[in-house]
Amino acid sequence: MGRLFKFAAMTGGAFMLAQGIDRRLEVTDYTVTSDKIPMSFDGFKIAQISDYHNDSVPGVTDAVRDIKPDIIVSTGDLADDDGSYLPALHLCERIAPVAPVYAVTGNHDVWRDDYSDFERDIANAGVTTLHNERIILESGGESVSLSGIDDPFTLNSAKASEAVRKCLAKIRGYDGYDILLFHRANLFDCVKDQGFDLILSGHMHGGQVRLPGGRGMVAPKSGWTSSNVFFPKYTAGRYTSEGSEMLVSRGIGNPMIIPRLFNRPELTVITLKHAN
Repeated sequence: MGRLFKFAAMTGGAFMLAQGIDRRLEVTDYTVTSDKIPMSFDGFKIAQISDYHNDSVPGVTDAVRDIKPDIIVSTGDLADDDGSYLPALHLCERIAPVAPVYAVTGNHDVWRDDYSDFERDIANAGVTTLHNERIILESGGESVSLSGIDDPFTLNSAKASEAVRKCLAKIRGYDGYDILLFHRANLFDCVKDQGFDLILSGHMHGGQVRLPGGRGMVAPKSGWTSSNVFFPKYTAGRYTSEGSEMLVSRGIGNPMIIPRLFNRPELTVITLKHAN
């Protein structure tokens, strides 16, 4: 009986582990509704890639094509902090013909010694990186704003918060629907009161391990200083505060020693809807 119990326990554990380490890409759809969204942007689709980390998760390009997005955004960490950046570059080359691509830096991107080379190469592939700046997207004589700010390039939470405020100060206000691309979802409290209607973010990898009920367990190392290592506040999904809505992608790759458990790679799709 003891051997049978041990075999059953080992088999069950192996099955749970196999289920937990599921590398199939998951596409998550969000609809964002606001009376500030112009009628011309009703149904406007944004495909969000985050935390690719030079990974080899299959199906990303096909999924982006199937979405038929109006724009594609990357919310940081396309590359990792070392090794070749060619996998990220090749991804950019494949998705850029689908729709305009806009990116912001993530901590692993800017930690690279050759980041300037990487940005030059993805620019040549058709990716526009937003450095503390705003662009205007136009359709049917109407417009929405898309802004992006740089990763703060520090492990210290207090210094990161101050760097974010300085980046935001470089972007002028906008009297219309305002979207912000920003890598570090854990710093939502620094940007939620800055007038942005929608913030698209990543960085938290879904909390790396997703517990029953969808709670994320572990924060990435760049969020460890002066913040919760376990059960961080913002990990994945939708958060609303002070008039700003943040959608956090669980990301695609995995730069951490801890495997992604019950936390499939995620591509998010945001559809804008005009509220009548």
